Amino acid sequence: MKKAILYFNNIKLNPSQIQKLRGYVGNVFAEHDLIHNHDSDSGKSIYRYPLIQFKIIDHTPCIVALTEKAVQVFSKIFMSLDEIVIEGKVIPVFEKDLKVESTEFGFSDEMFMYEFVGAPWMSLNQNNFKRFIALKNERERKKLLNRILVGNILSMSKYLGVHLEKEQIIQTDTQLKQTKAILKGKQMMGFKGIFKANFMIPNYLGLGKSVSRGFGTIRRLI
Repeated sequence: MKKAILYFNNIKLNPSQIQKLRGYVGNVFAEHDLIHNHDSDSGKSIYRYPLIQFKIIDHTPCIVALTEKAVQVFSKIFMSLDEIVIEGKVIPVFEKDLKVESTEFGFSDEMFMYEFVGAPWMSLNQNNFKRFIALKNERERKKLLNRILVGNILSMSKYLGVHLEKEQIIQTDTQLKQTKAILKGKQMMGFKGIFKANFMIPNYLGLGKSVSRGFGTIRRLI
């Protein structure tokens, strides 16, 4: 699978400004729905795994594109991005570092270890948040998070056109801690830590909710 990352090396943003970066770029290149995930005619949200994601990696703002189609859009427009506007401030883009690579994605007979980097993994929706809070046993809470993580991987896999056979069962093992996160101005519960999965996930892709804004970004450890 093709993947590209564009780093803005001379720019420093805090995590709350990543959504503003996404909004600015989405407005400038509004004809490309892969960026903003809204239908150009109706304005309605397009529900799919975001193929273009905005995030901070090692303190550097960047944009990740996944699949050949997204990388083509990405390569054409983002190399012409010479400035960004955040909160009314015009920020020149002096240094851009574009890395394009082919990467493995899909089920594996091996277990790989990953960590969540940057913004937390936003795993809980309204329904499973209530379930999580109601569970007093940490072992049961961990089982619930494992099931949600498997669901996140399956959903991502489906949208990226990778379908598993019946005998290919995803297994996960999480070691996570609760943390506070701000999403759309609201304080919510997120998770940081590590997990194992028998699935190959390219570095810096996101899992869970709001991955286009940098939440749930993973990096492989082993």
